[in-house]
Amino acid sequence: MEITRESTGELTATVKIVLSPSDYIENVNKVLKDYQRKANVPGFRPGHVPFGMVKKLYGSAVFADEINKMLTESLTKYLEDEKLAILGQPLPNTEKTSTFDWKEEKDIEFYFDLGLSPEFNLDLNDTLTVDYHKIIVDDNKIDSYINDLRQRNGTFTQAESVEEKDSLFGKFEELDADGNVLESGISNESRLLISAISDESTRGSFIGKKVGDSVDFNPVKSIGNLTEVATMLGIDTKQAATIESDFRFTFTEITRVEPAELNAELFEKIFPGKGVTDETLFREAVRFDAENAFLDNSDHYFMHSVKDRLLEVCQINLPDSFMKRWLVENNEGRLTAEEVEKNYADYASAMKWQLIENRMINEFGIKVEDQEIKDAVKDYYLPGWRGMELNTGLMERLEGMAQNFINTNADETRHLLDSIYDKKIAAIVKEKVTLVEKSVSYDEFMAMDAAKHHHE
Repeated sequence: MEITRESTGELTATVKIVLSPSDYIENVNKVLKDYQRKANVPGFRPGHVPFGMVKKLYGSAVFADEINKMLTESLTKYLEDEKLAILGQPLPNTEKTSTFDWKEEKDIEFYFDLGLSPEFNLDLNDTLTVDYHKIIVDDNKIDSYINDLRQRNGTFTQAESVEEKDSLFGKFEELDADGNVLESGISNESRLLISAISDESTRGSFIGKKVGDSVDFNPVKSIGNLTEVATMLGIDTKQAATIESDFRFTFTEITRVEPAELNAELFEKIFPGKGVTDETLFREAVRFDAENAFLDNSDHYFMHSVKDRLLEVCQINLPDSFMKRWLVENNEGRLTAEEVEKNYADYASAMKWQLIENRMINEFGIKVEDQEIKDAVKDYYLPGWRGMELNTGLMERLEGMAQNFINTNADETRHLLDSIYDKKIAAIVKEKVTLVEKSVSYDEFMAMDAAKHHHE
């Protein structure tokens, strides 16, 4: 076997692989002889099919498989040995690779085009200034958060008539086209939250009703959330998606939450052991938690700004023609050359940012351990578990749930991994560059974020 490389541009090259008969004949014949032992051909006993017939029947396919295997292994090893950093994957050069007859035992030449990863400077230091937008939560938002806390920690009472935030329990019955209860139609007793009804007109028809009253409405159109509708009607989401009929909901119970009082008991329940003893301290504690909760939003926006700045200052060149071809061929018919050309600026930007991220990961030794991924899954199952004193049994159960999630949810686990990497990269960047902190309200921040995403 002979492998050589020829430069075809600043960031492109072509690799030539020459396979001689001594490289492939032995492997091909070995596989064919194994076929001969197992072949089941009418007129011959198993294991007694003539080798020539086996070669005629299977030779072409076996030859192609073995050649492809050898090419993949040898090209991969060559790239590793030569320490070549490439973009995408090698692409077969069909113009230079001539056709060949597998029956002829002779040298065969194969050509592969490469896109080479560009060199670039990554100077993360305090001369690079980036705005960091810290979200300041105003008093109106604090009032809203406190009202929500009071509601969630309130007490349930029975009410006489329906109001906006009430919860109803009753019976759903499917109706026919004339508005009568459909015999053998869907029927189920469950709970309905007034706040879950997105259609304003339907929601209004419940207000003021009393126990024993009923309202006819279409739950799919009025609520919109198929999961909620399916739960209420006692069916699966697929069936819920097909429902067009109205339902009569007759309620037997109206439940209302009386908001918790703003007192020492509530303060201690929400912030145990934090010394929050009065309403002023409570408001500040809620504000502190709210602003900390928005740090992820600030970091996400910050990294978008960092991405824009680094793409600007790093001046990364790509082998554009190769990349366009690779995008088309790698997506196997899902992307046309026209679509790639139209959106290439976005593809190129994503590739350049990936190069920058990989450089930071390698240069700063950023790693994500398996346990970190497990702990992130545990945050999903039991928020706040890190600050809890969990017994051994519960901790083992939580660990098992996290491991099972990782084993059975590859895509979600990969997203979690990427998210952890993003946070670690953001932490490194914050240390290296000069942050210009700017305070903005939540509404201002959301407008900025929406504008940036619209621009992208």
